[in-house]
Amino acid sequence: MVDFIPKPIDDVDLISVLILTRGRPEKLVRAIKSLESLAANKDKIDLWIYVDDDDTLTHDLIDSGWDKDIGFPIHWHISTRPVTHGEAFGEIWQKSSNAGIYFGFPDDHELTTCGWDDVIRETFRDLPDDRIAVGYLPDPFVPEGGITVMAVTAQWVNQVGHFIVPHFPYWYGDKWLEQIAEMVDRKFRIPVGLYPLDGKKGKTLRMWDLPFWERFFHLLLTERADTARRIIEKLTDDNSLMRTQAIDLMHENIEKFEKEAEDEQSRDQLLAIQLAFTAEGEDKSDSYLKALRQAEEHLEAMRPRIIKMKTQRVLRYKVKVLAQSIVGHIQSVKEATNR
Repeated sequence: MVDFIPKPIDDVDLISVLILTRGRPEKLVRAIKSLESLAANKDKIDLWIYVDDDDTLTHDLIDSGWDKDIGFPIHWHISTRPVTHGEAFGEIWQKSSNAGIYFGFPDDHELTTCGWDDVIRETFRDLPDDRIAVGYLPDPFVPEGGITVMAVTAQWVNQVGHFIVPHFPYWYGDKWLEQIAEMVDRKFRIPVGLYPLDGKKGKTLRMWDLPFWERFFHLLLTERADTARRIIEKLTDDNSLMRTQAIDLMHENIEKFEKEAEDEQSRDQLLAIQLAFTAEGEDKSDSYLKALRQAEEHLEAMRPRIIKMKTQRVLRYKVKVLAQSIVGHIQSVKEATNR
């Protein structure tokens, strides 16, 4: 796992596009060409692409020199196949330019909005001075507000401690980011269109044990809440009233997320989803098994915090019910007195 080191910001308008790819060079070329052909300010964009050292198809693409005519720099970062998506994004983010904005772009999508880069910059120019924020591109395949493709400020990454959390071999990292952003009310819609190449999303690599990863995600809500608290402390500084309001909003969102977890699909339903979306057969790869072991160990290490949060939530609920009861009693007394 790559150690996190906060990065300086050399240019707030520079967008570093971060891409993970494996074994589909034709789609990667189309994705990159869509970025270039619709860009408004190419001298304020660069690409950083993570390539597995055993990905011969992409290596052949690199050796062909096709990218020499692309109007912004492309940096190919060749390394061992990562254990998780988050680890790969962390490594390539650390290697990338000291940009003001980091844009995670899928290698099987294309953009549809002219001047997409200026739209992203303008979205983040309208922020408070701290610029701690997450932006998302509306995905036509998910409900409005869901984050699947994100652009985040450098200040956000430096504060949160990762571009994508390094726990998951597939999915969930974007949902993790989405929940933190909602807890601190720093999620912004970026009106840039995108669409999967060929009109449909591809299968997911290293997708096994979906019921475990679903449960793992929900149990670690406490970790996301800890991150949200740190951000709130940074945003509110010494303003106690603002902090109280921000904490109240955070708890409202936590209650919403807990309700979503209670309504989660059954094990059989999750396994059916896995069967529909997986690109894998029966044999689990070594990198996946390492990710699974890391997750199990992390879950065990977080057990005391998980239990503590559940206890705090129960106490908070009881206090809330008691306060409502007291208010109701006072109101009843007032009404009886006025008769």
